[in-house]
Amino acid sequence: MNTQVKDKPFSKLGFNGEEAHEVVESLNALLANYAVLYQKIRNFHWNVEGGEFFDIHEQLEEEYTAAAGFIDSIAERVRILGFKPMSTLAEYLGKSEIEESTEDLTGSEMIRELIEDYEVILSFVVEVADVAIENGDIGTETLIREILSAVEKRHWMFRTFIKKS
Repeated sequence: MNTQVKDKPFSKLGFNGEEAHEVVESLNALLANYAVLYQKIRNFHWNVEGGEFFDIHEQLEEEYTAAAGFIDSIAERVRILGFKPMSTLAEYLGKSEIEESTEDLTGSEMIRELIEDYEVILSFVVEVADVAIENGDIGTETLIREILSAVEKRHWMFRTFIKKS
């Protein structure tokens, strides 16, 4: 039986350790940004005030619930690839481009900040997709397509919400 595929020797999941490492590095960068974003959304959820409280409070709960699911899926994908995902707050904060929010913001300001953060997430999603495609990692590409679709939709919905404010 021939174990060669496209001039590559057979390996776990169809790619070698170096290729898997490249994918994992990009996944960990996305994971770090998502973990910081998750906590930021929780902060906003707990601290939103004013006339838009009910709308924003409820939406933010949906956001952090979705983020928690994506964080788990990203970390599990890293494990599937044979590595350990980042898992400490210090690692996340050291790697993330998204920063914590320590200011008191209005509900609309919170949403504007999340729109910017989703743009950061989308840039990392595209990076992971590029690396996954380059290395023939269909599993990661499939996961990333799901995340991309969800984040693009929420980004659009938040932009639309801000237009009324």
